[in-house]
Amino acid sequence: MSPPPAENRRPYDRKSLNISTPRLELLAATATLARADASDRPRFAALIQSEIPQSWPPDTLADVQEYFADQLENGFALPGWWNWYAILRQPRVSIGTVGLAGQPDDQGTTTLGYSVVPGYEGQGYASEMVGGLIDWMAGTGRVARVFVTTFERHFGSIRVLEKNGFGLRGLSSEDAAASESDRQGRGQLMLYVGNWLEMRPRKLAP
Repeated sequence: MSPPPAENRRPYDRKSLNISTPRLELLAATATLARADASDRPRFAALIQSEIPQSWPPDTLADVQEYFADQLENGFALPGWWNWYAILRQPRVSIGTVGLAGQPDDQGTTTLGYSVVPGYEGQGYASEMVGGLIDWMAGTGRVARVFVTTFERHFGSIRVLEKNGFGLRGLSSEDAAASESDRQGRGQLMLYVGNWLEMRPRKLAP
């Protein structure tokens, strides 16, 4: 399989691969960062100039680090439209990831996911990560709608989505494929949607 044709792969501005929120810095994964994250933790820590906690990587990243690096290295994924690393400023430590499933399709639709490492949950960091990426997407002018899935009794994740303007669409078509280890007694997998035709970017601290 070959990478997407050049005309379908929008160029990106490297200056736009850093998002600043009130407490966090979000760094877009590049091939170099993703490969270090997958195979060389000391180098990864040096590249992003951050402490890497023992609980790293977040749950949603643990099984896909190699895949994420491969996709970036082979040109199937573009920095900014893939994974972002969330780094707490004080003290400087990596606390989670937020990211997209790729560039938006012809209808301006993409899919978002996020995760925070144990020890940093319940402090509003996930909401801040998602909000920062929402504003970045809004600034590109390319996104009309974003899908997110979460379980019906994953109340912390639901609060993150509601704070950022996402609404419940219904049962996800991926529910049947969700494993019991993923469900953890949290019920069915639900689909949430954020409609950028109705939403506006919010102002974040520099």
